Formats: sequence, C-alpha cells, structure tokens
Amino acid sequence: MYKFLSEEWIKAYMEEWNKNEKLKSDLRDFSASIKYYIEGKEGEAVELVVENGTAKSAGKANAHKYDFELWASIENWKKLATGDMGPRSAMLTKRLKFKGSMITAMKYMSAFEESLRMMSRIPTSWDL
Repeated sequence: MYKFLSEEWIKAYMEEWNKNEKLKSDLRDFSASIKYYIEGKEGEAVELVVENGTAKSAGKANAHKYDFELWASIENWKKLATGDMGPRSAMLTKRLKFKGSMITAMKYMSAFEESLRMMSRIPTSWDL
C-alpha cells in the first residue's frame, strides 16, 4: 500500500502508466510535465513527466512551471480513483481543478480519463 500522492505512489503510478500500451499509443504525440496534489497541500505535490506518451520520470514536484496541474480534495481524488466520479464530470463541476492548456486536454480527453481511472490500480492508503 502506498500513501496517496506520495513519492512511492507516483512511482507505482508511472509503472502502471508504462504498462498501458493503449494509453502510451493514444499519447504518442503528447509530452508534458504534470503536477498532482491534494487541495491545500501544494507543498507535498508530486510530478509525472511524459515524453511522447511514455512516463519518463516521477517523484516530488519542485518549483518549476508545469504544463499541467491537477488538484482536488482528498475526498474527490478518492471518488475519481475508485470510479465513483468520472474525470470529465469532475472537471466540469470543478471538483477536479485543472491548470494548463484546455485545448490540449480536450484533444487527449479519452487518454486523460484513462490515466485518472488507472489510479484505481495502485494499492492506495487514503489515511493521510
């Protein structure tokens, strides 16, 4: 079990990402740095760096500017990761906050949704 959005968790997520051939194929023209965090805990953020669809690195986020930032309350992250809330509706209702190019996000929406659903595959401890 990994503490949600810990450095160990994001590394396990990177492994899961790279096992997902459809996700990597759908994102073959996509490269970005992505920052994830729990609302109010930006100082504990983690990052995933994707190059041409493949996750290249994961770990603690730093102060540089990210292409995308995703954050939500722990309750909403849990709903997203367990499938109780869909990624698209989470974004539309602002339960999942988002910073970055909306045009790029819309272009890759199905892959973006898959990447969030994939979170359920990581053995996660929600006790923060």
